[in-house]
Amino acid sequence: MKSRTLVMDESGAIERREVELPDLGPNDVLVRVELTGICGSDVHMRDGGLDLDYPVVPGHEFAGIVEAVGDEVTTDSKGDLVSSGDKVTVVPGISCGDCWYCDNLPTRPLACNDRNVYGFRSVEQAPHAHGGMSEYFVIEGGASFYTLPEDVPVELGALVEPLSVASHAVERAFQPGVPHAREGFGIGKSVAVQGAGPIGMLTAATARAAGAGQVIALDMIDERLEMAERFGATDTVNVGEYDGDGFVEAVNELTPSGDGPDVVVEAVGHPSALEQAIEIPRNAGTVVEVGHYAYNGEAAIDPSRLVHKELNVFGSLAYPPVQFETAISLLDMTRDERPYEELFNYRVGFDDAEAAYEKQASGEAYRATIHPGR
Repeated sequence: MKSRTLVMDESGAIERREVELPDLGPNDVLVRVELTGICGSDVHMRDGGLDLDYPVVPGHEFAGIVEAVGDEVTTDSKGDLVSSGDKVTVVPGISCGDCWYCDNLPTRPLACNDRNVYGFRSVEQAPHAHGGMSEYFVIEGGASFYTLPEDVPVELGALVEPLSVASHAVERAFQPGVPHAREGFGIGKSVAVQGAGPIGMLTAATARAAGAGQVIALDMIDERLEMAERFGATDTVNVGEYDGDGFVEAVNELTPSGDGPDVVVEAVGHPSALEQAIEIPRNAGTVVEVGHYAYNGEAAIDPSRLVHKELNVFGSLAYPPVQFETAISLLDMTRDERPYEELFNYRVGFDDAEAAYEKQASGEAYRATIHPGR
């Protein structure tokens, strides 16, 4: 069986290619891809910011319809029955299961030394079409995948991956057992989210659903700040209206302590945002860095500020596979409250993929999407 794909080479050029898919194995699932989102990391890939074995089939935020299942496949990774015609979304990362980290840190699969990630692998590796920018996709036996609830449109399945990123970032701020003592995130706490892009908006939605009493969205574009309010932000601050770090005082004044929020999530991905993130929270607050998946320059941080503010600082890399359950549940519970569909504001087929990348890179699109069937 052949599949039409988009393939990106090391220069960032995208070409259409037809690849041969292998016969479906007993533990594999064949999916017809409906859409895939262009993530910031996909833009970094195009611009040379990732060290990969090119050429690759991009796309790791995708959803589709099950075309066929292997003889041994009866359920998805949650244990729900799966069959042809079901809507599914796929966890891109696959831990090796053999390294020291997999053996000794079972609760931290992202520490694995040899993870394979769909959307970042060479097209020369079988099964070749292993990115979302493909007409068909083979879910290999070792991968995790999840069916979508009956009343959740397949299109929203492409938001499960970025929502997993956002919800994992919020959960990194949890301090079990002591939220009543204002340690980390807890019900009623104050959260500032830097960046009102898709991850920032989904972080705001997650924080509110998890019980945050206040969510302050920070950005430089009023339109995005207005959208962030629809995703649950209770307050907004346009950083561009202040000189330097002058906006920090404006954030402080909004918080119950008058000295800054309990938690800050950096979802901009620019080094200066991390520098600012250290200054935004109250003393003994928490900072979660999720914006820098790819290298984007150096940040200048005064270590004494970490010490004297006694901050908790956490890195948040993607999510464990089971985070997809959280994201799907969150989508199902809140899709009537949040304008998730409006994030997909630039939809194209294969022929216009280059334009979609440009729209995503420029910020004109919240989440540009590629639809193989168009």
